[in-house]
Amino acid sequence: MADKYQSNDQGNKPKSKSRSGFIVIIIILIGLIGFITWLYIDQKKTTMQITDQLSAEKDSLRSEFIELKSEYDSLMTDNDSLNTELDSEKDRIDNILSELKNVKATNYSKIKKLKDELNTVRKIAKSYVRKIDSLNTLNKQLVEENKQVKEDLVKTKETKEKLEKEKEDLSKQVTKAKVLRAENIESIPINKRGKEKNKVDKVNKIKVNFTIDENDLVEKGERYVYIRIASPPDDFILTNSEDNLFEYKEKKIVYSARRKINYNGEETRGTIYFDTQGELKPGEYEVYIFADGEEIGESSFKLEESGWLFF
Repeated sequence: MADKYQSNDQGNKPKSKSRSGFIVIIIILIGLIGFITWLYIDQKKTTMQITDQLSAEKDSLRSEFIELKSEYDSLMTDNDSLNTELDSEKDRIDNILSELKNVKATNYSKIKKLKDELNTVRKIAKSYVRKIDSLNTLNKQLVEENKQVKEDLVKTKETKEKLEKEKEDLSKQVTKAKVLRAENIESIPINKRGKEKNKVDKVNKIKVNFTIDENDLVEKGERYVYIRIASPPDDFILTNSEDNLFEYKEKKIVYSARRKINYNGEETRGTIYFDTQGELKPGEYEVYIFADGEEIGESSFKLEESGWLFF
């Protein structure tokens, strides 16, 4: 009996061991499969995170390029050469944006390259900002200088005009000061006996007394003094000859009578007679005195209608 049972135990031992080994292998395989599955899921998760990060970085890079182009658009200058360079940089950014649009988010090396290029373009933009600021500052200085120059020119012009006006006024004053002046003028109608009369039928001469003032600025020597008698009502100039002409303001005008005087700069008295030689009209007569081509004084006298009685 003992041998029988002993024989059965020995025959079952190998089967039990083989079974246990298989189970262990199954467990190990299951563990490996689980580990591999975990590694795959973790790797996929990590890959997705990296992809999302690269996509976000790509979008951020695109936004920065767009913002940078906007900065270029805001750069303004009157320098044509500099504007051409700015346009070239904007075209460069457009090309980068087009390239960035076609780049896959997973292409890390390409995105890194474009990111490096962004830094380069940004540095160039900063250099243009400095250039334009410098130009604007220079232009501002030039504008201020130009403004100051214009103001100085205006002041210089005003000063020049003022000096010219003063010179002109002074010249007029000097010219005026060199002109003779007649004072104490008396225009007296007289008869043949030299007596003053105011009836038109009693007058045959007009006596004009005058005094030439003292003037050291006037050239000394002989000169003519002219009188012009304007009769009413049309101010017709009385004269005894159409050839009685003298020059006044570059024109030849008629005179009534004249007299030569010798003027030595001192006060000089003079008298000029005009022979009426014709019928006079009642009314107020004007008498004008001229010398050296200038009017130097004036006076007037009045004649009345003839009376009924003769004296």
